[in-house]
Amino acid sequence: MSLRKHFLISLAFLFLSSQLQNCIIGPGAFGASKPNFEEKLISGKGKDKILLIPIEGVISDESREATLFGGGRESLVATVKESLKFAERDKQIKGIILKINSPGGTVTASDIIYEEIDRFRKKTGIPVFSIFMDTAASGAYYIAMATDFLGAHPTTVTGSVGVIMQNVNVKEGLDKLGIKDQSYTSGPNKALGSPLIETSPEQKRILQSIVDNLFDRFFKVVKKGRPNVPESRLKEICDGRIFTAEQAKKEGMVDAIGYFDDFVLQMTLHPKYQGDRTDSPRIIIYQRGSTRLENVYMANEPNNNPSTLTSIEGWISPKSSARFFYLWDI
Repeated sequence: MSLRKHFLISLAFLFLSSQLQNCIIGPGAFGASKPNFEEKLISGKGKDKILLIPIEGVISDESREATLFGGGRESLVATVKESLKFAERDKQIKGIILKINSPGGTVTASDIIYEEIDRFRKKTGIPVFSIFMDTAASGAYYIAMATDFLGAHPTTVTGSVGVIMQNVNVKEGLDKLGIKDQSYTSGPNKALGSPLIETSPEQKRILQSIVDNLFDRFFKVVKKGRPNVPESRLKEICDGRIFTAEQAKKEGMVDAIGYFDDFVLQMTLHPKYQGDRTDSPRIIIYQRGSTRLENVYMANEPNNNPSTLTSIEGWISPKSSARFFYLWDI
């Protein structure tokens, strides 16, 4: 069988598989989500509460539909917004902790969550802390800039302040297979970023200007969130590089290094904390369903990294498009 025929058959198989998956698996295939959050106790016995909100996986405003690999759930943006709304109504909530383990995500989703947290802090006066786990990079670090305190575990990797537009060009490979693009556009830049055509110098300039503009916004957010770091130094280190926890602490990119219990204690000592400082607050999380939580490290969102099938499907899906990310991607 020729390489061309093998490629076309493989492409057709993947397309049919994705369509079959969409037909047989709907949002309710594995049971509908409960309409409201349930409060789950993680630890503590005091009357005051600290709400834990996990920021896990790739940050996006897209809901995760049920697939062959797991059940569906709402987007991270929706979850954070709903959690903050519930927390605002609960007068026993005296603090919020974002438990962050994320390489970042889309520009807009990161910015929306940042804005929601910033508004919550200003409206309620409740302190919001960020605790970094394995990774708190790019868009995840962007979100943390809206919080009062940044704590990192000793083995955290953070930073990656920057923007990336992920794109490939397959024109040369398709030419060898005899496959030609026959798109019709209303202007020379309508197909900007298409993997099927060569990118002209002018188009590269346009795309780079967008990346630069989005980075300027990111830099301003970091500058506001890290006021004690000189702007001249920020310009040097906000070049996309990543940091260990110790490096980040030295540069002023995080406030402290420690463990979860250390940061809970730090919150009860924070000037904005209005709870009983002599009592051990209850650490809670809002969840849908009836999962039992034994400790804080079980309070994770399900993995939302795309499977191999989903990634390949993205290449042939009509929804696939060039996108801009605050993302550490290697």
